[in-house]
Amino acid sequence: MVLRTVVISLVLGLTIWLASLDGNATAPAQLFLIGIVVVTYASTIVYALLLRRGVDPERLVWPQLGGDLVITTALVYVTGGAQSAYTFFYALSVVGAGAVRFRRGALVIGALSVALMLAVGLAAWTRLLPLPTLARVEPWTATAADLARQLGLNLGALAGVTVLSYIFGRELQETSASLASQRQVAADLLALNRDIVRSLSSGLVTVDLEGRVLTINQAAADMLGNGAARSPGKPVGALLPGIDERLRKLTPGGTLRRSDLTLPGPEARVLGISVSPLRGDNDTVIGRVVNFQDLTELRTLEETMRRAERLATVGQLAAGVAHEIRNPLASISGSIELLGQAPRVSEDDKALMAIVVREIERLDQLINELLEYANPRPRTLVRFDLLSVISEVVQVMRQDKSRGEVRLETELPDEALELTADPGQLRQVLWNLCRNAAEAASGAVGGAVVTVRARGDAIGVTLEVEDNGPGIAAENLPRIFDPFFTTKRRGTGLGLATSHAIVTEHGGTVDVRSEPGRGTRFVVRLPHAAARKAETG
Repeated sequence: MVLRTVVISLVLGLTIWLASLDGNATAPAQLFLIGIVVVTYASTIVYALLLRRGVDPERLVWPQLGGDLVITTALVYVTGGAQSAYTFFYALSVVGAGAVRFRRGALVIGALSVALMLAVGLAAWTRLLPLPTLARVEPWTATAADLARQLGLNLGALAGVTVLSYIFGRELQETSASLASQRQVAADLLALNRDIVRSLSSGLVTVDLEGRVLTINQAAADMLGNGAARSPGKPVGALLPGIDERLRKLTPGGTLRRSDLTLPGPEARVLGISVSPLRGDNDTVIGRVVNFQDLTELRTLEETMRRAERLATVGQLAAGVAHEIRNPLASISGSIELLGQAPRVSEDDKALMAIVVREIERLDQLINELLEYANPRPRTLVRFDLLSVISEVVQVMRQDKSRGEVRLETELPDEALELTADPGQLRQVLWNLCRNAAEAASGAVGGAVVTVRARGDAIGVTLEVEDNGPGIAAENLPRIFDPFFTTKRRGTGLGLATSHAIVTEHGGTVDVRSEPGRGTRFVVRLPHAAARKAETG
């Protein structure tokens, strides 16, 4: 369409201009040439509009080829018939037909062109149609011999063009078929590659040698979230903080295997990453392939198992030591009481004895906590509403002024949160968490605030205790559930350890989320009775 418009514009535009310079050119002939140009433009606009409306281009090929033959025939007639300088337009139509309709198009349009040229040559010579012609063109004045010679030359040239177009169309058709086959194979391979990458359960990111993201698969976008799918073109460090430093340490063809990458944030995630070179043509390295999996749950499980092993060892040791210490403590306590009843004991001695008794009581309390941690009482499983336990603990905490002014807030649902568990042990867990939160929040700017939340879902119940204290240092987070680990001046370090053991026994989990200066939140997840029963058999 573009080619025919350009040719008509240049050739006929030049003809009209030359005719206007010739004083002998008739006005009707010039108007007829202008009409041909207008018809060509109008038909091109119509075809373009039909294409934009979604008409199949295949349906427009033959009408356009036929219209071109009609326009060429009219042009040749008014410009001299067999003597016209524009008979080459037939050849252009034949070539165009061979290009878009291959062998069949070349034969059909070639045959029609030969027939139309012969007809228009005879019609112009016999002045069959009263059409306007240019003043200098008088085909009827030519002799029959001149007409035959001119038609022969034109028809021979046109036949030659038709044969060449036929050959060209055949080659083009075979090439198009081969190209279509290769294109289909490439499309199938591309679709297969896309399906494989999309179906991977692990994240896959490709980057160039400068560290810019090239592609990212769906699994990586789901794991990273926050618009990760729109990351191509951005630095890989913005997508995976910390990985750019490791990539800089690698040579262009270097690899990285089984390395953990911890993503920062309130809920830190651990990714197991592998890096391999991305190779292009000639086996040249054009970037890197970063493959990773979310190992957060696995690392959490490993840490839980290690903690359980430590707790079991410490528990056995604590039980033995507690029993050995309790008997001497009882003897010491009895002896101090007898000494305190002696008639000649001074007030200073009584004060010292009172200190000894108080410390013995504190040791006894510690021993009780050790025994409770090492040998917890059997669970008494009943079905109850966790909201009632939360209400009791919150009410007692609000009345306890020994820890200063602490504002205790609750965010509880309206519906019941029923569990099959030991309410006494869960009450102890909640009490320990609330007590630690109140102690941690004491002295906070704006007053200490402890918030207790609870919600239920299809899996179980989630209980949260959050404070607005200074938070827990990052180096202390892995050890907060270890026995005897505490940052408080008079703490024993057994409260959180005991709470963790109770929740674990109930088939639940305890997580802590803390940032220095932004408080701490403990999250306890407890399964429903059915889920826990399935786990315990």
